[in-house]
Amino acid sequence: MEPLKKTGKFPLLPVLAGLMILIFLLVTAGCAGKSPVPSELPLNGTGWILTGYVSNGTSLHPLNGTLVTMVFSDPGHITGSAGCNHYFASYGIKGTTITIGQAGSTEMYCTGPGVMQQESTYLMMLGRASSVMAGNDTLTIADATGMTILSFARIIPPAPEPFVGTNWTLDSFSTADAVSSVTAGTTITAIFDENGSVTGSAGCNRYFASYNVTGTSLSIGATGSTMMYCTGPGVMQQESTYLTSLSRAAVFTITGDRLILADANSATILSFTKES
Repeated sequence: MEPLKKTGKFPLLPVLAGLMILIFLLVTAGCAGKSPVPSELPLNGTGWILTGYVSNGTSLHPLNGTLVTMVFSDPGHITGSAGCNHYFASYGIKGTTITIGQAGSTEMYCTGPGVMQQESTYLMMLGRASSVMAGNDTLTIADATGMTILSFARIIPPAPEPFVGTNWTLDSFSTADAVSSVTAGTTITAIFDENGSVTGSAGCNRYFASYNVTGTSLSIGATGSTMMYCTGPGVMQQESTYLTSLSRAAVFTITGDRLILADANSATILSFTKES
């Protein structure tokens, strides 16, 4: 038998094995250098102020003296000021794709030149939203063609006011399909004291009740009140609605000088601001 001869060539199987290991190492190294892409922008709880918008193809700045805002108040809902009225809408987001439902709003009329036209345009642009890009300080919304139609700057909220001891003044009621302002000429207030009592004006009568707080969970007991009758249109109905809404409160949140009371389903029912 002849001895094996050296050919100077590498055996085929070890070479293939080495190549496979090298490819594996290159692929895993490339994957390790990439950050996972979030499925949803972290917008919940953020607030934004409008800095520019598009009307009839023209880029405009908000009118002096108006404040247009967008707050991602809880998952699937946005609220804010449209420059005159308080508005609310649902939204859905996946990646950078966003859809915003038809907005509802209060029904005040502001007399400043162009204010109501600006409000109408802004709400219409919300309905055309197709994509969103957010950074640390800015947020932009584009339509289906990719054109930016709304530009915002981040609102840095002030430190929250304390729940206890602050004089809160109601500015709106919320129901399943509407947000209503407080009747003109009436003031509704709430003061939660450290002894577990809440008192204030219900728009006509003074009221009082007990309350309990655990974390951000809230329960308010049955209310008592004085027995006056006020003749203004809708005043007594508003008072009844307010006291009923108080009894449904289950959660509270404070952002800056705004207090929101929500029901057991986390739906906003009463919105207050700190009494100036």
